[in-house]
Amino acid sequence: RGMTLVELLVAMAVFIVLGSSLVMFLRIGIDTWRIAEIRRESFERGQAILDQLTSDLRSLHPDPYHGDNGDVDVLCLSDYDVNSRQRLRFVRSLAGEMRHPITREAGSLTGAYADYDFENDAFESRQGVLLAPGGLQEVIYVFDPVPTNELLWRGVRSPVGGERSLFLDGNVYPEEGGLRHCRPFADGVLYLEYNFWGPDTSAWSGEGGMIPEWDSTRGEIDLGDGKFSIGSRHDPRDDIFPSRVQVILVLRPARAARFGRLRDEIDADDDEIVLDNTKNYPEASFPYVRIDSEWIRYTSIKGGKLLGCTRGVRGTEAIEHESGTPAVYGTSFSRVVRIPGSRDSRWSSK
Repeated sequence: RGMTLVELLVAMAVFIVLGSSLVMFLRIGIDTWRIAEIRRESFERGQAILDQLTSDLRSLHPDPYHGDNGDVDVLCLSDYDVNSRQRLRFVRSLAGEMRHPITREAGSLTGAYADYDFENDAFESRQGVLLAPGGLQEVIYVFDPVPTNELLWRGVRSPVGGERSLFLDGNVYPEEGGLRHCRPFADGVLYLEYNFWGPDTSAWSGEGGMIPEWDSTRGEIDLGDGKFSIGSRHDPRDDIFPSRVQVILVLRPARAARFGRLRDEIDADDDEIVLDNTKNYPEASFPYVRIDSEWIRYTSIKGGKLLGCTRGVRGTEAIEHESGTPAVYGTSFSRVVRIPGSRDSRWSSK
């Protein structure tokens, strides 16, 4: 009436096979869920950052005017910091200033002297010493001065122009104390790029003529290549503003991700990179990795190798890397923002 040893062994073997299959399916399901959560968090972070950038850029004010010092106070500048990372500064229209809990009191009393600039604004508003914004606001997006930090800062200031303007580097990068008039905006930002659509631009890539820098005054910063070389910091009649801005954002994965590491040390000329893990690395769009401070573009992945590598892209320099160094990848986002009321009809690079 009992079970034979053979029957017990067969039953145990069947249960082991079923149990192993169940464990395998559970592991696959957990890995799929983890990857989906990483992507969801990355997309939520990316959308929040791009939404604020889009809101600011769509409110870009393209009508320059003279300030008290004779200079044009309404500018749009895109250049590079000391670490060769892009920064963006412009003047936007300030909507709803009378509904804002701080700016609605600005300019209500005579003798006002303080700016709305993320420094003691609530206290200055209660004291009635904030200057009237005048419907405009300077905005700056800049990376943390420490090169290893992946922190993006956003700063504002009203009223625009004058000796405390954010377009003067000394007001943003004081000798001590880090950044001024700015607040931390986003962490884990591996890369941020701005491209501008000028009157001669026909595409965002290749020979389309997109412009990676911009100087609306055509006389504030030296961009080389003959771009914006004929103009004046003081004359608003030759000022130009872009019609569209492309924003490329790369975020570090929201959760801890296992990055592949170099199997061997590589030289600055190597175009094949061997990693111990290439899972989840992007292949189709935005195939980039960052090793130390160098950005590298590759064409394909095969057998744990990054093939067809172009070294030292995105404004970085090709350097040697030691074995075991992680190859960091990120989630890439791209958005094109149209600028209402842009001015570009008075200028051509030809």
